[in-house]
Amino acid sequence: MSICRHTLHVLGLGAILLLAAPAWAERLVTDMAGRQVRIPDEVRRVYAVGHCIPMVGAVAPDKLANNYRLGEPAWRFLSPAFREGKIMPGTGNRLSDEEVMRMAPDLVIMEAMPGAMEHAERLTARLNTPVLLVDLDMHRYKPAFAFLGEVLQRPQQGKALADFVATRLEPIAERARSIPADKRVRVYYAEGPDGLSTNPAGSSHTQLLDFVGAVNVAQVANLPDEGMSSVSLEQLYLWQPDLILVWTPAADRLTTWKAIAENPLWQPVNAVKQGRVLQIPWLPFSWLDRPPGSNRILGAFWLARTLYPEVFPFDLTSLTQEYFRLFYHRDISAADAQYLLDLARPRAGAEQ
Repeated sequence: MSICRHTLHVLGLGAILLLAAPAWAERLVTDMAGRQVRIPDEVRRVYAVGHCIPMVGAVAPDKLANNYRLGEPAWRFLSPAFREGKIMPGTGNRLSDEEVMRMAPDLVIMEAMPGAMEHAERLTARLNTPVLLVDLDMHRYKPAFAFLGEVLQRPQQGKALADFVATRLEPIAERARSIPADKRVRVYYAEGPDGLSTNPAGSSHTQLLDFVGAVNVAQVANLPDEGMSSVSLEQLYLWQPDLILVWTPAADRLTTWKAIAENPLWQPVNAVKQGRVLQIPWLPFSWLDRPPGSNRILGAFWLARTLYPEVFPFDLTSLTQEYFRLFYHRDISAADAQYLLDLARPRAGAEQ
């Protein structure tokens, strides 16, 4: 009888301890919007919403549960960890709630932007998964990487990324502020298949232009959701940009570049007439925008050197290699780096 009573006593204590203990160990963190959120002590799988994908991948690509649906040329320049076991939407960039729940993430990382706190609370309730907000402003990359390094249990990688931002990226913004107004290059950012869509200054999609000291000529309203604004050729005749930067999902076919450079109606625009229409490098992600994520760091080197070579006499080849090694966890050769940089030039047979 005494043995039975002892056994029941032990079992009773065990049940009490089991009920008192949380289902998993947790920690309380404060995200970059100032929200206090309880997250699992060990984060193994992260759903990164949209623009956060490159940044989460830079810190811990093996913990990234999703990625963009990229073409084979892009995967060549990323660590296999960016692809293995990832869920990629068939269309668009975001997954449905059902798809996210099937991947069973420990954590969701979302961009801190207007209305994001309410969105995060609703998403937490729907998914029963904690949501953290991260600031993707280019001037906030240093604390963002340090924050993600701690959240994802990769503090050394987070620090390495933050240090890179401090020593390589932030001096660009400091130097750009000293460029006289009359020396600043006036740029039109051409989007859409015909090049007649754009984003104005103040949009996250064009922050890189401001960062490197360019003047965004687009005098259009910034749409509430920061979608593309339509413009006309007549407006471009008035704006007369010094340079046109081209983005398109069909960059490998130079679709938008050809629509501008080979169309006689664009010839009255001086930048076109003078052959100053550049395709933005796009592998593995666009170097300027879409997504407006940490991939813009690489674009800052390229664009600053392109616009102001005397102010920013970078060795772009070595900087590109360094960036890929640290952010994409991929060692690339000098020849590979030069190939990526040369994507900004019109290809043979496509030139004017």
